[in-house]
Amino acid sequence: MLRFKLDENFSPSLTELFKAHNYDAESVLDEQLSGAPDSDIYEVCRQENRCLITFDLDFANILRFPAESTQGIVVIRTNQIITLEVMKQMLEILLQLFESSSPTGCLWILEPHQLRIRKPKE
Repeated sequence: MLRFKLDENFSPSLTELFKAHNYDAESVLDEQLSGAPDSDIYEVCRQENRCLITFDLDFANILRFPAESTQGIVVIRTNQIITLEVMKQMLEILLQLFESSSPTGCLWILEPHQLRIRKPKE
């Protein structure tokens, strides 16, 4: 089963969306990791076997944060101001995608009308 960690830019309450779909989800904020260096968040996700979901474009740096050794990294890009409603909409799109695809080992860049996937080299 996929397990997730929502980065600090997400309201911790949004973990409930994942739990409603029977996924294990935690929040960086609930775990007092707010303000932690990106490298620490990355390592915690790796150790806990969790896919990181974030708005932080720094995590799209495949040299610094290789997705191959993770349960996946999902970077969400919007073309609008990020509100709670926008967060919910983007996460609902993700939850639909998870029904047919797994982010494990991949970097996903999710935009409102496009999903780009960087898969591990075989």
